Amino acid sequence: MNSRTRTLEEHLEHLAHEALRQLPPCRAPASLEARVLREVAARAGEPRRAAGIHRWPLAARLALMVGCVLCIPLTWVLVMSLRMQLTYTLMATGAIHVLHGMRGVGSALLLLAELAVHLAQRIPGAWLFGGLLATGALYAALCALGYLVLRSAAPHSKVHSV
Repeated sequence: MNSRTRTLEEHLEHLAHEALRQLPPCRAPASLEARVLREVAARAGEPRRAAGIHRWPLAARLALMVGCVLCIPLTWVLVMSLRMQLTYTLMATGAIHVLHGMRGVGSALLLLAELAVHLAQRIPGAWLFGGLLATGALYAALCALGYLVLRSAAPHSKVHSV
């Protein structure tokens, strides 16, 4: 920015400052201070909206802990079952030898697609339906838990007109 532009900006700033200084001061209504202080005092006792988990209700914290603890063995069983199924599939199709001698990315993708189809055919329909049902139930439970936590952590307060 050159000196001429700077002096022009300073001159405009000075003119704006003088014009604003000549305006009469704006006064707030006399009751505004009392209303603001009353609202601040009312909101001081309310819990913060972004409270941590330690401020959740005890029932919600216990439900979350039980859910997390139950997920550990279920995940372990699922991983072990899938590992055994994958090992069996690789042995049965002879793909384990192809994996060792494979050089191209295209053949790797084809092999993975073939394995996915083979595994998908071997999953019992009841497991698939049960998994989808369990996923939906867990999703609904987490949504309900989140709603309850937000509802209890931030109760609706009266809105005062200011």
